[in-house]
Formats: sequence, C-alpha cells, structure tokens
Amino acid sequence: TDIRFQSRPSCRTPDNKNGRCINIKQCPELLSLLRSNRQQPGVAQFLRGSACGYDGFDPKVCCTDTTSRLEEGGGGTTPPPVPLPFFKGGTLPQYPQCGFSNVTSQRIVGGYPSRLGAFPWLAALGYTRPATSTKKGPKFLCGAALVTTRHVITAGHCVYSREDLYMVRLGEHNLESDEDGASPIDVPIAKKKIHEEYSPTTFSNDIAMLWLKESVQTTLMIRPICLPTAPELRSMTFVRNYPFIAGWGAINFNGPSSTALLQLQVPVVEQDSCKNAYENFHTTIIDDRVLCAGFAKGGKDACQGDSGGPLMWPKDGKEYYLIGIVSYGYRCAEPGYPGVYTRITAFIDWITNNLD
Repeated sequence: TDIRFQSRPSCRTPDNKNGRCINIKQCPELLSLLRSNRQQPGVAQFLRGSACGYDGFDPKVCCTDTTSRLEEGGGGTTPPPVPLPFFKGGTLPQYPQCGFSNVTSQRIVGGYPSRLGAFPWLAALGYTRPATSTKKGPKFLCGAALVTTRHVITAGHCVYSREDLYMVRLGEHNLESDEDGASPIDVPIAKKKIHEEYSPTTFSNDIAMLWLKESVQTTLMIRPICLPTAPELRSMTFVRNYPFIAGWGAINFNGPSSTALLQLQVPVVEQDSCKNAYENFHTTIIDDRVLCAGFAKGGKDACQGDSGGPLMWPKDGKEYYLIGIVSYGYRCAEPGYPGVYTRITAFIDWITNNLD
C-alpha cells in the first residue's frame, strides 16, 4: 500500500472492515458510489456512516485499505485527520467533535442561501398540524441547535405551552425539497425543559432544552455546535464581532417563510444602545442575560433566521460556538431595533447542570 495511506488514522467502515480516514477523492469506490447511486437509500446511509472528517472542503471517508489509492495531489502538508469518536450523549463535545463546519465563512451581509452542510448543528422544530389541516407532516415553527448527540437548545418561547412540539429535524437544507443533497433525520423528543425563571411576558431567561429520544450519530451533515464553556469565552461580550444567524425564516413578520436555508452575519451591538432602543417597551428587559445584534439601518435581521435558532460565532473563522438564541425583536429588521438574543454565556451552568 501507498506509504502516505499507511500514515492515515485507521477506522472501521460501516460494514466493519478495516479502513483509513482519507480524502474521498483518493477513495475510488466511495467516490463512484457518491457520483452514481447517491439517491439510493442504503447508499446515502453508507456514505454518511463512512464520514470521518474534512480535508479543506472535501469530506474524508473511511476507505478500505485493500484498494489502490489515487495519487495524492501535491502541495502543502495537512495535519492528520481527526476521526470522530462517538462521545456519550450527556457529555459536552470539544472542537472538532463540535463546531466544525466544512464551509469556511466569508463575510456575509444580506441573507443569502446557505451552502449544504454549512451549519450541521442547525435543527428545525416540528409541531403537529391541526387535524383539519390538508398538509401532511409537521409544521416547522422554530429553529434550534444540537449541542450534544442527544440535547438540543432552543428558545423558551418555542416550548412554553406548546404541547404540539414533538420532533426535531436534523441535517436539513431545504425543507420542501428531497433533491437538495441533504439526508435529514427526524428524531422524536423524549423530554422538554424550559428555564425555571422563563417569563412569557418579558421573555427573560428565554431558553429551553430538548432531549432527543435517541442519540444521533455524528456525520458530516449532523454534528453539535460547541458551547462557550472556557472562562475566556464566558467573559466575552462579543461586541463588534459578526456572528452568523441562519435558518428557514419560519417565523417571518407576516411574510412567507423560506424553504431554503438562509444565512447572514450581524454585528453584536453595545448593551447601552440596545437598552435605549427598547426603553419604551415596558415589558422588555435588556440586561446581561441577553445579547443584541443587528444593523442600525435595519433591513437584515433574524427574520432570516428562526425564532429559537442559534447565533453562531466562528472563533478564528472556523470553530463555531453557540453564543445566542433568537429571542425577539421589534417587527423584522426595523431600523434602530437590533434583534435580541438569549446570551448563552449567562446560561452555561444551567445547560451543563441539565445534561443527563
């Protein structure tokens, strides 16, 4: 076998053979599967099960080491790939088992469609339709973020008095297309917990945790986002950073929702200017439990994201951390009114104490 192949970490293929974790372009048999039969149910599952990391934009797969390798392209040494261990559902993963996206971020302003797999922790929350509805399947009304293989974080208002919330969709790209290259999974919710001090009138402590009925397997398209647990991250205000929001805009201000995933970068603004913006709204509380982000001119906002969806900060441009949850705003990208997000660093202890 090629020496360069031998130096790659070993892994087990989905059919339990010995393999090596290499760029899919160097694995002819999986590459041809991907190109020819990707739509066949078993094939997509096998390819997902073979995933073991990324090499730049290319997925790495567990390739059986009996077959001949294609010659590696020259140039640059790449660090050895990181196989994805299956961590226990109740433990917080560390980068790159979390927060790893195969799509490098460029600065984006003015929501535009997201690339497949850009935010593999993004979830859509499914609610039952009324019996009279002519449409089949769930209504997707909120976003959420996968934080372990078993736990999802969303806004409290997405869960409060919503007996009809029953499932989480992961790995989705376009909610209404089966031809989008995504292979989403729908996982039933086993348990829900809203923050004990959540207030439906002021939206304070607007955070909730959902337990999935079973742990999900991490793949290139489904993996948790990291939580900012390190002390230096917990103390950050994130002001003047440009984190991402992404979602299907399921709750637009009286507008149609987008079925394709949209993404956008918004600047985190000073707490004082946010307080001033909302001072005439007597029910709102702008304090250190929230984070405000948006453009002073308006026009671009979390209406392009989802209520309950994640505000994501790319540390060093590549490690994504959950720093906020879309909570509320005035109308939709109204000039002078930044979006208000639940500040995750204020709830790290609540989250970690509830992981079980």
